[in-house]
Amino acid sequence: MYKLSIPGETFTVATLAGVIALFANERVKETETSSISLLSDADPASVTRYNGTLAIRCDGAAAGIIARLFGEVHAFWSSAYGAQARPWQIRPAHWEELFGLFELARAPHSFLSTNQIDAEKAAARDARQFFNLSSLFHDAAMARFGFGSGGPAVAGGQVNGRHEVHVAYALLCNEEVPPAVINDYRAMERPFRYDLEWAVPLLGVPEIRGRLSASKFQRVSSIMRHAKQSLTAENIDAIVAATAALPETAGYIEVEDALFDAQIVNAEPLPAMFDTPVAIGRPLNDFAARLRQLQADSRRDKAVDRADIERAQGRMSARRHKLECEMAVLSHGREPYEWANRLAVAIEERNIAKLLDVLDTTDERNQSSKRAVEEFHGVKLRGAKAKARRRAVFALCGFDEPAQAQWEKADADRKLEERREDEARRAKEAALGARYKRNDGVVIDGVKHVDEAIASGFSEIRNWRAGAILQYALVNPALNEGRRLQAKDGTLAYARAVLERRAA
Repeated sequence: MYKLSIPGETFTVATLAGVIALFANERVKETETSSISLLSDADPASVTRYNGTLAIRCDGAAAGIIARLFGEVHAFWSSAYGAQARPWQIRPAHWEELFGLFELARAPHSFLSTNQIDAEKAAARDARQFFNLSSLFHDAAMARFGFGSGGPAVAGGQVNGRHEVHVAYALLCNEEVPPAVINDYRAMERPFRYDLEWAVPLLGVPEIRGRLSASKFQRVSSIMRHAKQSLTAENIDAIVAATAALPETAGYIEVEDALFDAQIVNAEPLPAMFDTPVAIGRPLNDFAARLRQLQADSRRDKAVDRADIERAQGRMSARRHKLECEMAVLSHGREPYEWANRLAVAIEERNIAKLLDVLDTTDERNQSSKRAVEEFHGVKLRGAKAKARRRAVFALCGFDEPAQAQWEKADADRKLEERREDEARRAKEAALGARYKRNDGVVIDGVKHVDEAIASGFSEIRNWRAGAILQYALVNPALNEGRRLQAKDGTLAYARAVLERRAA
């Protein structure tokens, strides 16, 4: 037994592993080392600090200290739980104390002094070996518990060091888990995490333990949790009956379908958005009313078709399929007139740019808009070649071929000017970051460098090769002088943009 004392409080634990676990206590961590005392009714031990972290010190070699650490835990477990105690019969705090010991192998100074470590390394060298703490910890644990840092085997044969895994499977199999262990888990805020959430109902409802296989119970528990329904003593019989015919390999969707067919799992509720009315507006004209109808029909049909395909291919449960179809039908009535009215206005105003953007596209795009235009205006847009489709859009706005050509030329000129302006803007932004020194020694940015040169009559851009490198300069033809320009700092592009604007 060990008594660790700090001013105003004394902790009593059965093992050095328990002492080490106390080092995580905030009050203990904050206490000055000189104010911490450790008394033992067996072999002595003391508390110190290494690099600011609490540590224990014991006499002897590493192998002996490690044997003592694991031996104390094994002796305590045997006295408290019996020699043949299973992992799920050990209280979680005591389990964590054991597995906390394995962490010491990565921090030898937490239980060995520098002199002890040096002595161990020297002895290993003399024996032509390496000083390997991990193997010492593994061997000590195996000798006493039959498992190492990976933990003992769980149902199914996989080893696991997480105590909650062993408790979850013990509850699932209706093993006699001690009340103290169950109470410890019930007191936890989140007792089962990291893919063990399925085990939560087993804590509070003993009647469901041992009623289903692991694979079925895990899926049933997950389905009920996601449906915000509880596994209870009242519905477990119905759940067992509903899933009895399913194979052990049944997946989530198959199990959910069985529970849904048996009316154990409720239908999925509609999202909250469907509880709130939505203003869809009013149609500008008959064309807008028809387009809105076509859009709503298309979105509904696509949503239902997608759900049907997912269901047919086994990727969607019947419960989810029902919800998807309900949402598709309800969304149909919530389709607004906004887009339909905007297109109707574009047609009335002969906004050719807007109409080209919407209607002069491949057949897969804007199908409802094209169909409405075809129905109301007799203009063929789908299944036409690109040139004919574009011509049809211009005809819709009353443009003959000469007017179309004139509009397209003006549009091309406008886009070219926009591109030039954008290039000039980006060139200017880049040139602002460049730095040049004037003849008077003043450092200016690249924009001023170019602007001042052009204002002084430097009106031509010339280039020449200096070896493999192309050089640029802004030249004053009358003086036959030049000002340096660079492509990489934006001054060349900015000078070109300024001179092009001046020439225009």
